[in-house]
This record gives sequence, structure tokens and C-alpha cells, in this order.
Amino acid sequence: MTLKDCTKAELLWLIDWMCTHSMFRHDLEIERALNDLEFERTRKRLDEARRLHEKSARLRRQYVELLTPYEGKPILDVPADVLDHASAILEEAQVLDKKWSRLMKA
Repeated sequence: MTLKDCTKAELLWLIDWMCTHSMFRHDLEIERALNDLEFERTRKRLDEARRLHEKSARLRRQYVELLTPYEGKPILDVPADVLDHASAILEEAQVLDKKWSRLMKA
């Protein structure tokens, strides 16, 4: 049997057993392991936040590029399909921004 074969409850039991039945200070090793685990979780969260931010920024650049040719013109001169496409791009970027915001509050 390896640790990967254990259930969550079994792993918790094993940690508790090691802490109570060992002559060594496994609690310090566990604390160090928990710190490493927290660091890894944070790194993954920040990587995901970076990915969301980059995709949102790309979409916003597309939005600007799409509407730049119509800058300074009346809104009625912008084709409806261009406005619809720009609106869809902006909505997608806003959804990504909300995901980023939730992720960073975690």
C-alpha cells in the first residue's frame, strides 16, 4: 500500500498516528509540508489569475481594434454586426474579469 492508495480519511488517520506515536517531531515536518502545500496552491491560483488576465486583455485589444475604424463617427454609422461582435467580446472579457476577481479574493 502507498499513500496514493489511501482515502482522505485514511491519510488524516495516518498523520494523526504519526504525530502521536513517534519519538520525532513530525509536527514540525507536517508544518513545513503544509507551508509547501500552501505555497503550491498560491502559485497555481496566481498562474490561473495571470491566464485569465492575459485572455481578458487580449479580448479588450480585439474590442478596440474592431471599433477603432469607426472612432469619431456617429454610432449609427457603425454596422450592427460590428457592434454585436464588439459587445460579445466585451461581455466575454467582463466574465473573465469576474472570475479573476473571485480567484484573487480566495
